[in-house]
Amino acid sequence: MGKMIDLLLISCVIGGPAMAGGADRLLPPASDFRLTLVEDPQSTVPLGASCTGEAELTLTCRAFTLTLENIGKKSVRLSWSCNGPDITLDEKNPNSTSGWWPESQLQRERCAPGTSMNLRLKPGEQKRYTTRLMAPPRFAYFFPPGPHTLRATWTLWGCTDENAAADCLTPLQIPPRPPSCCSQFELQEPVDVISNEITVTAPQMPDLGSPKFSLEVALRPGPPDKNLTLQIPGGCAGEASGSIDCAVFHYKIRNVGDRPVRDGRSSCPGGIVSPEYSIAGREWKPVPSRVLACTMNVYSETPILPGQALEGNFTLWVLGYDTKELQTPGEYRFRFTFWPHACIASPDASFCLIWPQKEEPIVSADVAVHATAGPSAVR
Repeated sequence: MGKMIDLLLISCVIGGPAMAGGADRLLPPASDFRLTLVEDPQSTVPLGASCTGEAELTLTCRAFTLTLENIGKKSVRLSWSCNGPDITLDEKNPNSTSGWWPESQLQRERCAPGTSMNLRLKPGEQKRYTTRLMAPPRFAYFFPPGPHTLRATWTLWGCTDENAAADCLTPLQIPPRPPSCCSQFELQEPVDVISNEITVTAPQMPDLGSPKFSLEVALRPGPPDKNLTLQIPGGCAGEASGSIDCAVFHYKIRNVGDRPVRDGRSSCPGGIVSPEYSIAGREWKPVPSRVLACTMNVYSETPILPGQALEGNFTLWVLGYDTKELQTPGEYRFRFTFWPHACIASPDASFCLIWPQKEEPIVSADVAVHATAGPSAVR
């Protein structure tokens, strides 16, 4: 019984209504609604912190108006939170499973109690909503220059009024009392209404210059923290703490330019810097990579504002490098190379203004490491 309650709580709190099996549909089908999407170049919707300066020129910062019309025979009541309607704008993409890729999505934030919308839409009535692709609390991505085909999906939450004097929604918005975790409203099956398709063009941006970085790597005193140690075969207890495997490096990649940037990279192979080593002043050699299985290659971008830095700790083993050539006690010198794949970004660094490009590699100063022992486990 306890496990069943746990599963219900997960469905209500984490998964939300979309994960609740057997939910009731309280609204008419999507065919009872019409959604029209148009670009709105005359919109007075505020640009927001992301869309000032050159960012205002981008497709990401343009405004669009959606018109939702009740073309059915019943009156409905629609609800959305302080975050706004649940609207996603997708771009046609033949490489995605559905043929569409979400480009502008609502980011849900905590709302104060009693702030939910209660909108009645009679047959033939319309509701218009205007938003920019990037506008709080929405997030949008960079669009490369050229044409883009967009459509919108408005996910409707609400109920159907039985008569002109009814208000089906207000009772459903009352928070449930314990031990119930979710109301009927929260567990309903929502209705997705899809708009027409439109084609818009993203402009070629002016020359914005290139990102500028510096790289610092230093030896951090002390043993690796627990998360790093757990990934090192044999751990770092006793004499093994003096091995190259257990040497902790701290990297700092600083944005030394005067514009916000975003640095992008894939999770495979996963290293943010690549190491070389030298023994007794001899030639530099790359530390060989271990053959690692990578089941999912995920691309991500990290924003870095001017003067700020991306930093963290790593060990060679955890970074995915084979240290079997570095097990003899003695002094080693290391240097590290950072390969930027970056773009000039919007004023708040929330999205790229141009397509990320490979920049010139940056090499750190030498770092000396004195190994006093070999590893505690056979590689």
